[in-house]
Amino acid sequence: MKSLYALLVGAFVLASALPSSAQTTPVPSPAPAPLASPATFAAPADWVQLPRGFTLTEIKNIWQGPKMGKTRNGLFAQTVLPIPSGIVGALLVQLRNALAHSKSKLKTTTTTAKICGSTASVLTVGVGGSKPAIIETTTLSQRGLTYATIYVRAAAAPDPGIESALRSACPLPNGGLPDMSPPCGWNAVQKGLDFELAGIWLGNAPLQMMTLLQARGFPNLMSAADMAPQSTTGTQHQVKYRVSVQRPKFCGTPGLLVSAQFTVPPGFGMTYSMAAAQGMDGTFLLAYLHPSSYTDAGAQQSMRTLCGGAPLPSPSPSGSPLPFP
Repeated sequence: MKSLYALLVGAFVLASALPSSAQTTPVPSPAPAPLASPATFAAPADWVQLPRGFTLTEIKNIWQGPKMGKTRNGLFAQTVLPIPSGIVGALLVQLRNALAHSKSKLKTTTTTAKICGSTASVLTVGVGGSKPAIIETTTLSQRGLTYATIYVRAAAAPDPGIESALRSACPLPNGGLPDMSPPCGWNAVQKGLDFELAGIWLGNAPLQMMTLLQARGFPNLMSAADMAPQSTTGTQHQVKYRVSVQRPKFCGTPGLLVSAQFTVPPGFGMTYSMAAAQGMDGTFLLAYLHPSSYTDAGAQQSMRTLCGGAPLPSPSPSGSPLPFP
């Protein structure tokens, strides 16, 4: 999800930050310089990193509600977005207008709420049908950042514990959000789960971008990769795709390198590559997006410099069982 938001942020700045599309023969980036100090990866030498203000993004406090049969009643998540609240508000207004003119049984209301001494906007969307639900989105603006919360529930009345948590999640001085414990009856989707966008880099050719995501509390990717095929191809809604999976080592630790190529009519192709390395400091996901017709060799070499820090400890062998008396 964080990677998706990274793509949205990159698209937002591409128009002003990337070179002109008239540049048809960009010069390949040189090989990345050796790391002079401990770092997550060595970026291509001639790529430009966006200022921290563009990448101060975080998703955390992802909770699920009490069980109702085989499902969960409720979902709660918070995020920090490096864009003005006016942009978020305008998008929510467009969404509300679109829903109002749709044929779906939807009801939308807009209110305000006091959160940490500031006024926040609250958009509530009621979904009818056989499985009614209420989607409540709260946006708060402080110091040029937007703090957004999504709360999905089946009941008409909100959970008092969630409402209390929402109003006490005041932004920290560094711009992040505090770690909170779920209220009674709620559970974290994954204990300690936290996503942070560590950086965005723009290349020397149109539509080239690298993003770095750090995730804590993330499940081990290697076990899931063992069940995935090394390559697969197919077509979905006229979009052809080809996915390949490699298992290289990043600074001595086993990792993953996944490449997905997409081709849309009449033949335009984009390639999305992702390197994943897991260590004691979390899981680092380095993504490289570029047109399939042009691959920057320096950027590809840069992806292989990814390092997750100290590797995860190997599981200790279980002790011998004691003899039964």
